[in-house]
Amino acid sequence: MKKQFIKGYICVIASAVIFGLMPLMAKFIYQEGVNPPTLVILRNIISIPFLAVLAFLTKAPLKINKKALPNISLIAVMGCCVTPLLLFYSYKHIPSGTATVFHFIYPAAVVIGEFVFLKSKIKATHIISVLICVAGICLFYNPNDKINLSGSLLALLSGFTYATYVLLLSGFRHKEISGFTFSFYVALICSIVMMIICIITKQLMLPVSLKGWLWAVIFAVSLNVGAVVLFQKGTFLIGGSRASILSTFEPITSIFAGILIFNEAINVFTAIGALLVITASVLIATSDMKKS
Repeated sequence: MKKQFIKGYICVIASAVIFGLMPLMAKFIYQEGVNPPTLVILRNIISIPFLAVLAFLTKAPLKINKKALPNISLIAVMGCCVTPLLLFYSYKHIPSGTATVFHFIYPAAVVIGEFVFLKSKIKATHIISVLICVAGICLFYNPNDKINLSGSLLALLSGFTYATYVLLLSGFRHKEISGFTFSFYVALICSIVMMIICIITKQLMLPVSLKGWLWAVIFAVSLNVGAVVLFQKGTFLIGGSRASILSTFEPITSIFAGILIFNEAINVFTAIGALLVITASVLIATSDMKKS
């Protein structure tokens, strides 16, 4: 049990760190003429052959039980189509820091959702950790940032759709399917859905240079082959509520990436917020270690 939790913590935190670099990579790709819907397509379609090869190398069969396909499809659409689209479009109306505050309503939504839909017991440690996380994330908000209703609603909705994704992932019963096989089908389904949407709406805008394509490959492999697989594995091992709380390392990574790469300043409130998020993660980890 103890090894399972430690492995799960490492997977989720590593996933959060990679996801935290996502806005930085997306910024470079947008400069090459790509729009949000196309970026979602590229992220998934480029990762498909990599996931297939990794599944083959780890001797994981690509053939799955047909009964699992509807669940995988719903997980794919909610987590890797709807959520990134809502979040990426919110960046056009509000700063990414403000969007992060609204998006990270999802840890609280996951804890409540597990209690309501999965009949899980709400533990005092989880409630305290969520409250500390929410307080920490709120400190990332800059009072000077403008509040746009459309952008705020998009970011907030992305939080609820991602919470739905985590709950579906947490309740997924076909645990015999390997991580690479699972992610292969998620990427395949997302590619098909988003390609249809982009063709119908005429929003397909591919990179205009070789540099743009190279960034797209790095973006796809690091997220879909790295972060997504790690988060799914971690969620299977430690559950949705723990995974969602630990994933709050994502905005901390984004903040420090901005400081190191763009020389962005960090204020006292942001530093306190980061400390609170880390405190919440340590709290839930130590609680589990004591029980095990």
